[in-house]
Amino acid sequence: MNDASAQHRDADGSERRAESATQSGRVGDPRDALQRRHETARGDHPRHPREYAGFCVGVATLLVVFGAASFARANEGDGGGALTIGAAILLGIVQGITEFLPISSDGHLALGQILLGIDATAGGHRFTIALHAGTLLAVIWTYRADLIALGASVLRPMRDTEDRRLLLAMFVASLPLGIAVLPGVEALVIAMESQVRWIGVWLLVTAAALWFGFRHERVHPPKTPGALPTLGQAFVIGLAQVTAILPGLSRSGTTISSALALGLDRAMAARFSFLLSVIAVGGAVSKEALGVAMESGVAAPIDPVPYLAGFAASLLVGLVALRGLLLLVGRGRVLGFVVYLVVLGTIAIAVG
Repeated sequence: MNDASAQHRDADGSERRAESATQSGRVGDPRDALQRRHETARGDHPRHPREYAGFCVGVATLLVVFGAASFARANEGDGGGALTIGAAILLGIVQGITEFLPISSDGHLALGQILLGIDATAGGHRFTIALHAGTLLAVIWTYRADLIALGASVLRPMRDTEDRRLLLAMFVASLPLGIAVLPGVEALVIAMESQVRWIGVWLLVTAAALWFGFRHERVHPPKTPGALPTLGQAFVIGLAQVTAILPGLSRSGTTISSALALGLDRAMAARFSFLLSVIAVGGAVSKEALGVAMESGVAAPIDPVPYLAGFAASLLVGLVALRGLLLLVGRGRVLGFVVYLVVLGTIAIAVG
């Protein structure tokens, strides 16, 4: 009788704890996993199977790219170099996966378009920007509460709030983006997008940055968890971000790693990185859209259907990938990404 009562009390207590966790919204919330970063002990065995989740995701991405290449080659009779709807969707999936994972979306898209044999006038840099617009919307949706709060702080300029300080840090971090509009920079980036060997080099640099940033955070834990970046830290993170215009350098990888190396915790590093992307990617998308409008009737017309298909695919897949990255960053499990980038970068240099 006493044993039965004890079991009933234990079951009842477990149900109450589960119900409480559910009501608080903590179950399955990726951003909450970032805040509960200390639940995963720093002494975890480095070869835990989940450490290599990034490697598995990377390999799966490559399979998608090769699948896209096979699809395109099978339909070359319709015109080699054309951007088909199927190829656009598959590249949109690649963008959705790689934009938020620290393995460089531009590098993978460049490799994918080379494998697909897509002509630059049909896809190329302009199509890449269209896919970035899809993942940009994924960020806006995921961080909509933060963005609304930041917008509200603009209406109260005299109040010294955390949102106002964060917005100022974002502005300072975005200043180095001016480098991207200097004469010749865009042409250099576009030229590198077709150079497999250079893509491999920058993939290796991304791997080194990831390894250093997360190792530094483990060895030197943040003194003030949750602290906003100072203006000086924000500027350095902005310098790291602008290097990601090179195909193979991951924007999320460089910004999160630099933030960790500067002493921010994982939660703030990820949050700041993706809020910054709204300005950086939003600016790039707006610039490209303006260019399309100004070239209307001058440049060769593009087929909007593949562009829209790729955009939709990158948005939907990006929503899932962003959630996954927040969970992995919260647990510090990026070793698999480092291994994957080293393998892929080495192969790219060897065959380039």
